[in-house]
Amino acid sequence: MRGVLRVVPVAGETTWSFLHRVAAAYGLQASDLTAWWRWLNPVHRGRGVRPDGEVLLDEVAQEQLAGWCRVPGGHLAWALPSWSAGPAALAGRGGLGQGWARWRVGSAEWGPVVSGCRLCAARRDPGAGRVWVYRARWQRLCVRHGRWLLDVGEGHPWEFADVDFLVRELDGAQRCFGRLVRARAGVGVVGGEVFALARAVVCGWWEREEFWARERVWGPRLEQVVAATCRRYPGPPGWGERQWRLLVRDAVVFPEVVTVAAALSDPVLRRLAAGSAAPALVRRPGGEGFIAALGARLGRHWLREVEQPDQAGPLSMWVQAVAREQRRPAGVLPPPERGMWWVRSAHRPMEVGPGLRLLAPALDTGAGPGGAAAGAGAGGWRAEPAVPRRTGHGQGLARRNEELFAEGLEHARAHAARVGHLALPHTGGRAGAGFDLGRWLANRRADAGSLTRRQAEQLGALDAWWNPPWPVDWQRAWHRARTHVTECGPVHGGDNLQGLPRWLERWLRHQITHYPQLHDGQQQLLAELGLTAAEAERFNAWPGRRRPAADGLARARAYAVRHGHLAVSKPTRTDDGFALGTWLNQVRQRQHPHGRPTRLGRHLTALDAWWNPPWPVAWQRMWWACRYHLAGLPDGLAWWPGAPDAEQATAWLGEQQARRPLLHPQQQDLVGQLGALAGTVPVWQPRISDTAWHTLSALLPPPSRTGGRCRSERQILEAIVHIACTRQAWRRLPQALGPFRACRLRYLHWLADGTLTRITTTPLPATDQAWQQTLAHRLREAARPRQNRPPAPDWGGTSTNHIRRGQQ
Repeated sequence: MRGVLRVVPVAGETTWSFLHRVAAAYGLQASDLTAWWRWLNPVHRGRGVRPDGEVLLDEVAQEQLAGWCRVPGGHLAWALPSWSAGPAALAGRGGLGQGWARWRVGSAEWGPVVSGCRLCAARRDPGAGRVWVYRARWQRLCVRHGRWLLDVGEGHPWEFADVDFLVRELDGAQRCFGRLVRARAGVGVVGGEVFALARAVVCGWWEREEFWARERVWGPRLEQVVAATCRRYPGPPGWGERQWRLLVRDAVVFPEVVTVAAALSDPVLRRLAAGSAAPALVRRPGGEGFIAALGARLGRHWLREVEQPDQAGPLSMWVQAVAREQRRPAGVLPPPERGMWWVRSAHRPMEVGPGLRLLAPALDTGAGPGGAAAGAGAGGWRAEPAVPRRTGHGQGLARRNEELFAEGLEHARAHAARVGHLALPHTGGRAGAGFDLGRWLANRRADAGSLTRRQAEQLGALDAWWNPPWPVDWQRAWHRARTHVTECGPVHGGDNLQGLPRWLERWLRHQITHYPQLHDGQQQLLAELGLTAAEAERFNAWPGRRRPAADGLARARAYAVRHGHLAVSKPTRTDDGFALGTWLNQVRQRQHPHGRPTRLGRHLTALDAWWNPPWPVAWQRMWWACRYHLAGLPDGLAWWPGAPDAEQATAWLGEQQARRPLLHPQQQDLVGQLGALAGTVPVWQPRISDTAWHTLSALLPPPSRTGGRCRSERQILEAIVHIACTRQAWRRLPQALGPFRACRLRYLHWLADGTLTRITTTPLPATDQAWQQTLAHRLREAARPRQNRPPAPDWGGTSTNHIRRGQQ
C-alpha cells in the first residue's frame, strides 16, 4: 500500500514511536497499522505499559511502513537504530507477502529511551505529538530550546527539565565530552564506560552530606532548574526536595561529570593515580595526589578533605584498578568485564525510576506535560503511546519472578537452618539440585530496591544482616568468629588477644585498628563477640605490643606534617605514647641492601626523603635543628628538651663548612642550603668579660713549672667555656683558642682540684651568668655515673669514618 502523506523520522527515534506518528498523520491508531502484520509474540493493550518498548519488523513489514510514510528504507535505517535488527530477529518468517513483527525492550538493546523535544520534532512534522528517541546519557541536551531530556517510564509526568539558563555551560560540556571520546578512541578508551564511572563518582558525592556542606555550585543550579521546570507545568502532588533532587540530578552535575571523565582518561593523571596507589602491605588505598589534582581541575580544592583515600568508593577502586593495570605483565589480558572502567553494582547511582518508587511507592501524580491525568500504570503513570506488557500462560513476567523468588527463598531457608546465616560468597554456595544460592543472593543484594516489602521481610527473618551496608566477606568472617566465641568464650583486649587462633587474632587486630571507622552495626556485632570500645582501648594500651605498619605510617605522617622531617631520636614518642623513634629504627634495619627500600620504606621516603640517610641520623637531626634556628620553627612547634641553642647550631654549621670535603656529596648540598640561609658564619668571640676575669683570676691555681710553653689561662678558660656552650668535640676547637690537647689537659686538672666548681659558684656580672650556668650544667652531667646519665643528644660528634662509610 502506497501512502499519500510524508512523515519524516527523527534521528534516533524508536520504531514504535515512529509507527504511532505515521498512524496519527492519517488519523488512525497504531493498532490499525499493526493489524497488517503477524506477531511472533502477540500482546494486547493492558493497563501495565512499557514506554521504552520497541517493535522489530521483517523486510515485508519494513517495505510496507516505508510506503506509508513515503520515506525510502535506507533513510529509515539511518534514522531508526532498531530498523536493521528486525530482519535478523525474524529470519525464516514471512512468505506470501505477509509481514511479521516482534516486541522487544528497546532500552536493553539500544540504550536509554528518552522523551524527544516536541519543538524539534514539530520542525520536521508540524502535526507530531510525543516522540521517543534513543539518547546516551551524555546527549540529553536540546541546545535550541534549552531542555534536558528525561528518561521515559520513570514514574513521573515530566518529559524534560528546563535548563535554559544553563544551556551554554551544558552545551560546552556536551561538546567537550564528544571531543574527548574522539580523541581517546585510539587508545582503547570507550566513552560509555568512562562516562559511567565518572557519573558514579559524582553521583556518589551528590548523596554525601559532607560534600554538600562545602559545595557552593550545585545548590543554586538545583534551585533554578526546579523553579524553571515548575513554572511550565504544575508538579506532582506530594513531591518534596528528595524527589526533585533525584529528578534533575544528572542535569545539575553534568559539567562536573564531564570534567571527572576527562581527568580519568588523562594519561598524566592516570600515571599519578598509579604511582600514589598504596601497596597491599599498608592495606589502605592510595590516591592522595590524584584526588588533589582532580579537586584542582574541578575548582574544589577541598575535595581531598572529603574524598578520603581509605574510602571504598568508585574513585578509590579505580585508582587500585589503574595500579593493577600498570603492574600487569605485557600480553596478559584483564579479566572479562572487570577492567579498569568497571563499576561495581554497589557504586552505581540510583536511577530515577527505582528511586521514586522507594521514596513514594504509591505516588499520585497530577496532570502531566501532556495534559492527561495520571493513570494506574507502573509508578502511577500511563504513557501514550504505550507498549503493553506481554500476557499469556502464567499471568506474565511478574508471576514468573515471584515463582523464581519463592524457589530461591526455599534454598535460602534451608541454608540458614543449616549454617545460621546467609553471608555466602557470590562465587559459591551451591545448594541442592545445583541451585547457585550465592549468585542468587548477590543478585538480590544488587537489586534490593526492586524487592517488595514482603520479600525483604522474608529474607530479613532468615538473617537480619543478609544485605549489610559493609562487605559480605566481613559478615562471613564475623560468623566464623562467633562460632569460635560460642565454643571458647568471648575475646578480651586486655590479654593482647593471647591464645586465639592465628586467623582470628589477625582479623580482630584489623578490626581494633580501624574500630573508629567501622559502621555502628559492625561495632554492635563485635560487642557480641566481647570486643567493645573499652576492650579495644585496653588492647591499644598493652605495653610492648607490635603495632601494624599502617599505625606506624599514620603516626609518621602526622609527625612529618607537624615537624617537617622524620630524623627523630630513638626515645621520641608521639602524644599517644607511640614509640616513633624505635619504630623508625626497626624499619631502617629492615631495608634491603644496596639502596633498595621496602614498600613501607617508599611510603616513608615520600614523607621525608632523608628519613634513612647514608650518614648517621644524628647528623640529620642537627641539620634540621640548625635550619629551624635560621628559618624559624613551624607554627605550633616548640623547642624540644635537649635541643641545641643558636650558638651550638652556628658552631656546628661552621664545623661542617670547614669539613665540607670530607662530607657525602648530598650532605654537601644540604650544608650549602644552610649556608645560603645563614650567609656568613660568625667567627669566635670571647665570652668572659674583663670584670669577670678580674674576679676569676684569683681562683685559678698557680701555673705549674714543668717546662714547655706557657699558655694564657684566660685563653684556656675561654676554650673550656666554648666547649661547654657549643658541645663540640675538643678536636673542633677554634684555632684562636690554641691547641686542643693543652686545653683539654688543663680542663681535667681544674675539674679534679675543684677549680671549675669554684668558678661556677662565684658571683659574676649578669652578662657572664649565661655561660656560667651552662658550664655548671655540663659539670653536673660529667659528675653523674655513666649508667645514670640521660642519653646525650649527639648533635654533631660524627667521626670522619662514619662519613666515609656513608660515601661508600
